[in-house]
Amino acid sequence: MRPAQPSSMRQVFLRFYFTVAVCFLIAALLIGSAYKQLVDRANQRYLTDIFTATISIIERELGDLPPSLWHDEVKRIADKIPVPVQVEALDSYVLSPVNQNALKDGDIILLYDQDLYLHRIHQTDVMVVLGPIPFLSKTDRISWEDIMALFLMCLSLGIPAWLWLRPLWRDLLVLTRQGRRLGEGDFTARVALEENSALALLGGAFNRMAHDVEELTSSRRAMIDAVSHDLRTPLARLRYRLEAIKAGANIVPAIAAIERDITSIDQLIEEWLTMSSLDKPEMQMERLPLEIVPWLERLVAEYSFEGGPVEVINQTAVPSPVVEVDSYYLGRVIGNLLNNALRYGGKRVRLTLLWVENVATLHIDDDGPGIPESERARLLLPFERLEASRNRSTGGFGLGLAIVAMVLRAHGGNVAIDASPWGGARVTLAWPTPLRDAGF
Repeated sequence: MRPAQPSSMRQVFLRFYFTVAVCFLIAALLIGSAYKQLVDRANQRYLTDIFTATISIIERELGDLPPSLWHDEVKRIADKIPVPVQVEALDSYVLSPVNQNALKDGDIILLYDQDLYLHRIHQTDVMVVLGPIPFLSKTDRISWEDIMALFLMCLSLGIPAWLWLRPLWRDLLVLTRQGRRLGEGDFTARVALEENSALALLGGAFNRMAHDVEELTSSRRAMIDAVSHDLRTPLARLRYRLEAIKAGANIVPAIAAIERDITSIDQLIEEWLTMSSLDKPEMQMERLPLEIVPWLERLVAEYSFEGGPVEVINQTAVPSPVVEVDSYYLGRVIGNLLNNALRYGGKRVRLTLLWVENVATLHIDDDGPGIPESERARLLLPFERLEASRNRSTGGFGLGLAIVAMVLRAHGGNVAIDASPWGGARVTLAWPTPLRDAGF
């Protein structure tokens, strides 16, 4: 197992950190730009009001003085105003035609590049110049203090980024190590993450996947072992009987025995192929309306028990119930269950049909020895048998009930094994379906 490389952690951290830092800078610039526009508009109104008041004071003070004394009076007034004030000729500054016309009309002109306010004194060729105002230059430019503040804020983002990424990286390493173990064939590999972990859902999904892979692998091994055993036994008998025929044994009983072994092999292969086809994800049942009671009666008529014929009881709310079902596969299911009842000593078998809340239920009861409760779930798995040994005295390959369960799952239903009222086994088939009466 390769150790985790520290450089990988650094790469992930740096990518995450720079992504957060860049997003923060973009957000700060956008928010700062919007805030600056709001501040600029507020400052513009504020400074315009101040300048208007200042102009009014200056014009009032200069109104009774000759123009030759205006510069001295403005210097005197400037000592009482917190911003520079002077009087200059209208052509002292290079202005655009728009600003020249606005200035002549008595408007207040702002020169952003020089941080100056200009206003013409009424009916004169001079103007009052207010500024430069350092505050305006500070609001229009980014200072080194602003740059340093942004840098320190971006640098501080590394701490929460590291604190968030560290446990995430630790959990990723756990998933990586266990995933490598699983890939190397250790199907017991599981991850144990804290409930508050950001990867808790992924860890749960990993554990479920590992469990499914372990069960699938175990089932495959069991299937290979079972098929090998079930094929090896009749093949060994075939080889023995062929050798006996070569040695001069009676051919007639030997051929009959060979035919039985070939039939056994054929049955195993057929059930195996049926189970494989049912296990395909694309497998779809051909569910069609079926008048089920007479169909069941025709099906069970082929079986004979010591206690009499198989009884079919209709306990639905209609006399001629029609349900939706794949009749081919349901026939295979009922045939498997009736064969089990014959094989394990049942003398009586009864089928009871019910329908409640859009679910059809079919109970198949027998009076055989029954199935222990601890064994019922296991018997629905492939190649599982009730008998402890793998002898063939009762026949069967351990696929019948597994096929039953797979067919019912394909119908969207389920199968359950319980005790019958007669003390034997009850197998319950249930699947969703609408119900109608064939007579209407």
